[in-house]
Amino acid sequence: MGTNNSSSEAFIKSLDRSMRKKRVILFTLLAVLVVIIILVVSVSVGINRKNKIDKAKSVISQIDIKSTFKKPEFHDLDDWDNDGIKNKEESVFGTGIQSEDTDGDGLSDGDEKLLGTDPTKYDTDGDMMLDGYEIIAGTDPTTRRSDGETEDAQRVLEIVKTDGDCTITLTGNPNVAGSSVEKLDLFGITSNSSVVSDAYDFYTEYSFQSAEISIKVNDSKMKKFDFSFDDLSVLKFDAKTLQYTKLDSSSDKSKGTVTAKITESGTYVVGAEKTVNDPAVTRVCFLIDNSGSMYPVELCPTSSENDVEFKRLDFAQSLINKFDADYQIAICKFTGTYTKMTDFTTDRIMLSETLRAIRNNDEIFDGTHNQTALKNCINEFKEDKPGKYRNIIVMLSDGESDEVDAATVEELTALANDKNVIVLTVGLGRDIDREWLRTVAESTGGKYYAASDANALDDVYKQIEATFNYDIVEYSDAKDKISGYMLYNTGFDPARNGFSFKNFRTTTTSSVDFGIAVMARDWYMGTLPLSLGDIEPADDSEQKVNAPGYDLTNVKPGQAYAARKVMSIVAPQIFFHRYSKVKEYIDYTSSGNVLKVKKDYRYDAKSKGWEIYKTRIDGGNLSWEYVELLNLDIANGLKKIENTYSTDDSQLVAALYRLNALQWDDSEYEFTLTGGDDGFDYLCELLADGVPVVTTIDDTHTVNTIGLIRDSSCHRKYILRIYDNNYPMTTKELYLEKKPVVQLDMSSGEPKVIGEGFAYEATYEGKQVGISFSNVPTH
Repeated sequence: MGTNNSSSEAFIKSLDRSMRKKRVILFTLLAVLVVIIILVVSVSVGINRKNKIDKAKSVISQIDIKSTFKKPEFHDLDDWDNDGIKNKEESVFGTGIQSEDTDGDGLSDGDEKLLGTDPTKYDTDGDMMLDGYEIIAGTDPTTRRSDGETEDAQRVLEIVKTDGDCTITLTGNPNVAGSSVEKLDLFGITSNSSVVSDAYDFYTEYSFQSAEISIKVNDSKMKKFDFSFDDLSVLKFDAKTLQYTKLDSSSDKSKGTVTAKITESGTYVVGAEKTVNDPAVTRVCFLIDNSGSMYPVELCPTSSENDVEFKRLDFAQSLINKFDADYQIAICKFTGTYTKMTDFTTDRIMLSETLRAIRNNDEIFDGTHNQTALKNCINEFKEDKPGKYRNIIVMLSDGESDEVDAATVEELTALANDKNVIVLTVGLGRDIDREWLRTVAESTGGKYYAASDANALDDVYKQIEATFNYDIVEYSDAKDKISGYMLYNTGFDPARNGFSFKNFRTTTTSSVDFGIAVMARDWYMGTLPLSLGDIEPADDSEQKVNAPGYDLTNVKPGQAYAARKVMSIVAPQIFFHRYSKVKEYIDYTSSGNVLKVKKDYRYDAKSKGWEIYKTRIDGGNLSWEYVELLNLDIANGLKKIENTYSTDDSQLVAALYRLNALQWDDSEYEFTLTGGDDGFDYLCELLADGVPVVTTIDDTHTVNTIGLIRDSSCHRKYILRIYDNNYPMTTKELYLEKKPVVQLDMSSGEPKVIGEGFAYEATYEGKQVGISFSNVPTH
């Protein structure tokens, strides 16, 4: 009995121990589980918090940019787009203040108002024929059957389009009236001695029944290369293959024209089909300015030291290396004296030795005689067989000619044309005669290239390489790479010639983007005043501010400018300090509905010249309604900025603030792309002179236009290459399209077509925008 009790007790004790052990294990497992849950929750909270902060940073970064846009100002009684409707009335009709043809139907909004058509609907009568095209074709845009019998869409009408020496006659429904023809100036075509006419690009968005093109030939070029009309045909140029295709053609010797049937849009010329695709022997003569301004001041006391490292010779060597082996190259140099260094040769070793000789030999600095040098260089081209050669001069100069009684541009052009020589000119530095270099190049069928300094010659090399390839370059649209013709390239490189910092707000202005664009232009062009007095802008504006003057003479930015340094080396501390970095100074743990500046930032920001500005958060789905941003107090805190950072920084921001005020004092210098092609032509003129044109988008934000590309598949589509100061060191693209618009006389009460032109439609960052330009001088 005792034994049984002991056994039972032992069993019970064993059972208790087992239960206790299980409870310990269970409690341990529960504890581990709790720890895991806590860790998971903590990690999840951390991830959510990080995601929340990352999302907030992204939203705030966009607000930081958008808050630098000023409010657009369109005065009620003005007509910004010249469409015949006052600004205040545009909203009544549902039309755009900055669009003269809102619906893109070929009629201005004002004319549609007078005609009774709908300016917001491209096809008022619903027959799929555009209203403006119907007016050009002679049909009525308010009825589907203008003759009372046949649907307008089914009628076959004849439309004639002309430009220069080209006439295109089409048949089809009224929509073919929206087709267009435009003369193209392309080096690769003009330098082909088998092409004896200008090049014309024909484009239509709509199908046609028939089309005939007639082009007048260049009689003098035809005779020079000993062609007869029997040798000539209309040729279609393919920008992808760079080849010409012959069309069945007929000639009219009395009119001097060649005619052919065409079936599609494209680029057309008249030429000799038998030889047009044959490669000509290319002869290139380098004409290199070797005057004293290129050398160190130790060798030439008056030198501006534009190229003491002889990068002009590296530039020539790079081009020579790129040219095909059978290119014949000659090298000449000039100061006040012209010297032929080597005659035309394919010997690359000899050419390299010649360039080394220029680098190593002593030079006599007796002036800069551009005209005589160019005249002598043109005469180096001797013809032994007409049409055998493609003759090109690449002339590089860094200064204005000091020659007396020099040959005129007209005389030089006549000589070049007689010798069949095309001149490409390169302007190096600030002190160049841009107009002379551009004019002499364009008048011979060549191009002018701008290089702000010797380091920019590498970019010019790439541009000339493209020129030899028909000026074809690639650019990006929203989907892929597209080919286009580089029409103008100012040489302005945002990575070198732009600011190292982005646009910023001030306490009295939303930004200084206009001032940044003006300074970027003038620094690049060498026209920046180192000091200016106060300004009280005169233009009518609710946003204008008076601005005090500035003096950059004895501070680092001004010294960099005087030393001909590029803008990008200017890196003011104030724009790399923590108060300029919006992502860093925001407190993302802020409670309430305001995302605030961090406590340890906000209390001393004011003493350093910054003020807190609260703005609404639109979009982004954040838990805060407002965010605090820091604005620079240039108007009242310039001394604080100087004491905190430096006089260098305070005078630089004062200069930007002063130049920014010019936007309210430049009405006489503004121009747009409305009311015809005058504005576009002036834009091209400025770009041809190498000017990074001050450009305002939607009347809210100002950038610089630095280049112009034409789409190779459509002469109506362009790409403005721009430097946007919200995106430092980056080249952006603004898309521009010319759309046909009819010009009417409505004085008799009935529409009378008096001409045809184009309206311009711009798109930037996926949004349709209005653009204007300013050539305001600094004053």
